Amino acid sequence: MEMKTLRPSWSRDGHWINFGCTRSGGMQIWKVPAEGGTGVHVTKQGSFEGFESADGRYFYYAKGRAMPGIWRVPVAGGEETLVVDHHQAGLWRYWAVTNKGIYFATAETASHPLIEFLNFETGKITTIVQSNKPLFKTDPGLAVSPDEKSRLIVQIDQKGRDIMLMENFR
Repeated sequence: MEMKTLRPSWSRDGHWINFGCTRSGGMQIWKVPAEGGTGVHVTKQGSFEGFESADGRYFYYAKGRAMPGIWRVPVAGGEETLVVDHHQAGLWRYWAVTNKGIYFATAETASHPLIEFLNFETGKITTIVQSNKPLFKTDPGLAVSPDEKSRLIVQIDQKGRDIMLMENFR
């Protein structure tokens, strides 16, 4: 069986590397000491990619391309809980955990997706911006600056194809 590994991320203290992996059969999050050693299971109910909270207490993750929602589990182990599934949050791999909350793209309107924000302190979700172009749905595409004043987003500006005639091709 081929093992797949996806999107690594550092723990906040720099001592661990988190990554999605199929080593237990289905895709789950694992972590391994940065200096090397034995991997530790972080999630057990399906997961794809994720990031540790700024305070290092929780690991936030998405379950995969086919299952919306952003989940969390205590870094020390414990129950996995759904944090937000508003408008299919986390589905397109456009999300980022910050000190104050989670920024995420929503998939309700594919041609004009929203970037929204879940505030940890209030639990409220606010719209940050509506894109006038679709998002690139297969790879992660949202980043937030450390001071949370700037956000980067990958979007599709144009699509195209070329047809070429090749003569004397063997």
